[in-house]
Amino acid sequence: MNNPELINSSDMGCGMGVEAPSIRDVDGDDGVDRIEQAWVRERPDIDVSSVGIVSRIWRIARYLERERSQRLVELGTDPATLDLLAMLRRSGKPYRMTAGQLTEAALITPAGISNRLDKLERSGLLKRSFHPQDRRRVDVQLTKKGVQLIDEVASDILGREAQLLAFVSEDDGTELRRLLKLLLAHFEDPGVAS
Repeated sequence: MNNPELINSSDMGCGMGVEAPSIRDVDGDDGVDRIEQAWVRERPDIDVSSVGIVSRIWRIARYLERERSQRLVELGTDPATLDLLAMLRRSGKPYRMTAGQLTEAALITPAGISNRLDKLERSGLLKRSFHPQDRRRVDVQLTKKGVQLIDEVASDILGREAQLLAFVSEDDGTELRRLLKLLLAHFEDPGVAS
C-alpha cells in the first residue's frame, strides 16, 4: 500500500477500504468540547478536565451498546445470553464451567445466573449436571446447538464491531487500547494502575 493510513478491507474483513485519520488529525470542537467550555465559562473555579474524557467514554459506550443490542435483537438473542454463552465458549473444549465460576465471571448474583441458566437450558443451548464427586457443584456445558449459536453470533458481532472501528489507524488503535486498559485497571485493580 502506498498510503499507510488506508486500511485494506481484506485486513479488517469489512468489505471496503476506509481512510483512517489519526486521532491527532481531529480538529475543531465537538459537543463534548462545547460542554467543557461552558463549564469553564460558568464555573472557572472547578476542574472540568474530566468532562473531555468521561463524557466521550459514556457517549461511545452508548453508541456501541445500542449498535450491539440492535444487532442481537436482529439475530434473535440478547446481551445476557451472549455473555453467558461466550464465557462457556471461551473456556475451551468441552465448553464447561461450574455455575460458581459463571456467577463470579458474570458479576451477578447466584439467583440471577440460575435464572439465566434455566432459560438457556430450556432453549437447548446448554445442559447442567451435578459433578460426580461433589453434588454441591453444578457443571454447565454448551450443547452442540449452543456452540453453533455462539459461534454464529460472535462472528457477526465481532465483524460488525471491527467495521465500526475500521477508521482507527493501527497505531492509534494500539495507543487507545493501552490508555483504556490503564483506565480500566484503575477501577478494577487499583493497585496495578497506580
